[in-house]
Amino acid sequence: MPSSSSYPSDHRTVEQIYQRYQGLNRQPQQQQAIIQALCHELTIHAQLEEGIFHPAVERTLGKDGARLVLAALQEHADMKQAMSQLQASRVTGPECDHMFQEMMTGVQHHVQEEETELLPQAQQRLGTESERLGTQMQQRKQELQHFQPGSGSPERQAPVND
Repeated sequence: MPSSSSYPSDHRTVEQIYQRYQGLNRQPQQQQAIIQALCHELTIHAQLEEGIFHPAVERTLGKDGARLVLAALQEHADMKQAMSQLQASRVTGPECDHMFQEMMTGVQHHVQEEETELLPQAQQRLGTESERLGTQMQQRKQELQHFQPGSGSPERQAPVND
């Protein structure tokens, strides 16, 4: 079910990666690796929301759903722009840290809104469709996780050979 298991689990994963970053004490190589891993997780999560969950929310919640989804999409656009800058520019040191911290402030705000506004409303109104959406999102997530992080959008990457 997207509103009670996938979402909080994804959110906790992102928070754990962020906490690892915070504990590095300015070690640029390791910071870049963690930034790449976090961007990969955020990209997958955004794709799941935008491709599966948001359309169901708009269908089910009508105008309220459309308003909530529009706000979420704007936050996603801001996050994607920040991720693009972080990945493309290869900035390091304080400038990189500042950009990353700013992006994470936005991500944390988005998570809070999602968990307190969007998800409770969606869970209440979606009913049994939540189970189907949760299964669909988990399947898609597994497909996307088979791609290597760090070289652009997961849809365009070559699968990792096991």
